[in-house]
Amino acid sequence: MNILTYKNLLSLFAIFILQISPIYSQKGPESICVNTSSEKNLSFFNSIKAQIKVYENDFQSKKSGRGNSSQNILNSIPVKAHIIRHSDGSGGISLAEINEAISNLNAIYAEAYLEFFLCVDVNYIDEDNLCHFKKGDEKTLIETHYVPGLINLYFTDYIENSNEESICGYSDNLGRTDVVVMKNSCVLNDSTLAHELGHYFSLLHTHGNDDSGTSELVDGSNCDTDGDGICDTPADPGLTSKNMDLGCNYVGIATDANGDLYTPDTSNIMSYSKKICRTHFSQQQLARIYAFYMTAKSYLACPSFNANISASLTETCEEFLTVDFESITENATNWQWDVDGDGIVDYMTKKLSHTFETGIYDVTLIVSNKSKTLQKTYRNLIKVGTQTGFFNEDFENFNLMDNPGWTSNDITGNGYNWYSNIGETQSVETGPSFSSNSDGSANRYMYAEASGAEHGDVAEFISPCFNVDYVNSGLEFAYHMYGKNIGELHIDIKTQKGFINDVIPPLRGSQQNKQSDPFRTKTIDLFAFAHETIKVRFRAIRGYGWDGDIAIDNVFFQTIYTAVTDDIYKVYPNPVTDNLLYVKNSNPSEVASFTIKNLIGQTFLTGTVNNNYPIDISHLSSGSYLLSITNGKSTVVKRFIK
Repeated sequence: MNILTYKNLLSLFAIFILQISPIYSQKGPESICVNTSSEKNLSFFNSIKAQIKVYENDFQSKKSGRGNSSQNILNSIPVKAHIIRHSDGSGGISLAEINEAISNLNAIYAEAYLEFFLCVDVNYIDEDNLCHFKKGDEKTLIETHYVPGLINLYFTDYIENSNEESICGYSDNLGRTDVVVMKNSCVLNDSTLAHELGHYFSLLHTHGNDDSGTSELVDGSNCDTDGDGICDTPADPGLTSKNMDLGCNYVGIATDANGDLYTPDTSNIMSYSKKICRTHFSQQQLARIYAFYMTAKSYLACPSFNANISASLTETCEEFLTVDFESITENATNWQWDVDGDGIVDYMTKKLSHTFETGIYDVTLIVSNKSKTLQKTYRNLIKVGTQTGFFNEDFENFNLMDNPGWTSNDITGNGYNWYSNIGETQSVETGPSFSSNSDGSANRYMYAEASGAEHGDVAEFISPCFNVDYVNSGLEFAYHMYGKNIGELHIDIKTQKGFINDVIPPLRGSQQNKQSDPFRTKTIDLFAFAHETIKVRFRAIRGYGWDGDIAIDNVFFQTIYTAVTDDIYKVYPNPVTDNLLYVKNSNPSEVASFTIKNLIGQTFLTGTVNNNYPIDISHLSSGSYLLSITNGKSTVVKRFIK
């Protein structure tokens, strides 16, 4: 029966209460939720919250333009069904029941632009001991019965938690783990499976993450920070059989901190309401589901039928780029390409060639065969053009969706990637602790999250194109590398000839002594790349353990348009003789300071420019150095040789 037909039905079915840990679960009759969402889950969500917000806005734009058929195509979510039966092959949920459950599921999730479908054959697991399933057993299942890149949906006769209480199901979505476990008898009630997938797509219970009582106020003044963090779900004190009647009405008398009576939505799927009462997600919940999929789970793809593409090139620093595209979908008979993100179909062939002008472009492919239509959008896939002149990125208002000139790549495909963050990272004993800007606000930075990845995984973070117009140019960045299992940070530069790896020696192992230590800085001389257009790549390699987060901040690309001349400062002799370097300020009333670094950014001397005293560089080794002079208004750089 479809969920939409349940609204006027009454039932004495037991209440299935829900639970979240890093794994979320829904419990059986009269049980209580004893766990809450882990700090690791919450920290991960907060690390991608800026990107989530962009896609939530994208969702609202789609809703406002709902009459455009190109925007009504659903994102196709592949599911691998694992049916657990007795060792003799008897028992287990039927395929017809699973298909009915997915049909009911799609009636709900269509509003989030998602559609689930069974991918490849059903996997039958004939093991008596798994018919009575304990939460945690999925770790054993994953070793032999798991398909990466799909939502793995396991069906069994009975599930219990660590307290030996019956539960209806639970899900695990951390990193690239994609697991939902369901009790057979709970699959066809229409709201439980939808609820568990709501958790999978990051939703909390409507009463929030604490079963002892919500702190969300009825007037909505703290709706974005308390409760479920979503403002169009009314404050919910926690629904039970004691504060609901048989007609799905709330009859409780609880009040919030202001003394206002709660009026919760008893039909919300993410509530503790009776399962037969739960019929819908709110609009902001739907936006959150869509945004989490687009941000964290868009890699999901069915190997036998998908909307995957190949592209000959995806970026250039030139003003034009010609790209050869091909659909690499098996068994497709029709193709629709929107190559510039304007919602209009541009091509209807399997292969095509398109020339892009300067800009950033989404590419969408819709494929179909006799029975199915699938869509996938590749956000900011094509990047054409350059960033010229001065560039300074402190990441304070940064997210990858709104700053598409930057690119983050999970090279090895295990979930190791760069994220923006404020405060500590989601793992303890690694990454920077809370730091603030000069105005006291919390500092935002980028970091490569080690949890959930594997040793040797590679994450790239690549800058926009920029022109190195003068020899007196450099790159400065801050970094924080603290933890027992810090891997490596490499800095590479891309020119028209390709990447030049390790333009400075790689940073390996922990570089700070404790989490609270400040970021350190490095400066890279770009003299060798003068008159070229380049990109800079921060390449993190994951260490042996989860406690190996690598962070960067304040990436500063500087092109010096006015070189040091005798009209500003006189720097002599060059090469230096007698270990004395003279710097003469033509305007003694203007105080200037200096810094001497080597070509890989190590600082050796700092001080104030004084016309009467030369700089003693006797302790410096022979070689080339950079002298930076700052007068409070501008900075100029001069290379000298000792």
